[in-house]
Amino acid sequence: MGYRLLLDENVENEATERLAAGGHDAEHVDSVPGLGKGTPDGELARYSVETDRTIVTYDDDFVARLSPEAYHSVLFFEDESISVAELVDIVDAMAAVYPHDEVDGLQKTGREWL
Repeated sequence: MGYRLLLDENVENEATERLAAGGHDAEHVDSVPGLGKGTPDGELARYSVETDRTIVTYDDDFVARLSPEAYHSVLFFEDESISVAELVDIVDAMAAVYPHDEVDGLQKTGREWL
């Protein structure tokens, strides 16, 4: 039961590969035509709605500047010290409990899922 994910530029590319290997449909902003580093958050939000993807980010702009109606959903990791392995384990744990279609709005998440 994988998620459809868009990883923000502040998330390591390695996480994309590991999430995809674990059964998630994961894209990194760097590899999406028309997006890339420096793409405004509003465009990422729009892309997430158009493609039914959950944004994975450490960027608090999704908390402070965008309303939850602007994007499909966001997994916001407040702790930037979370390793790639921990991030993948957290997403896997969430996916085991909540199907993709039940993830909505802003979800602040972290090590509590480990």
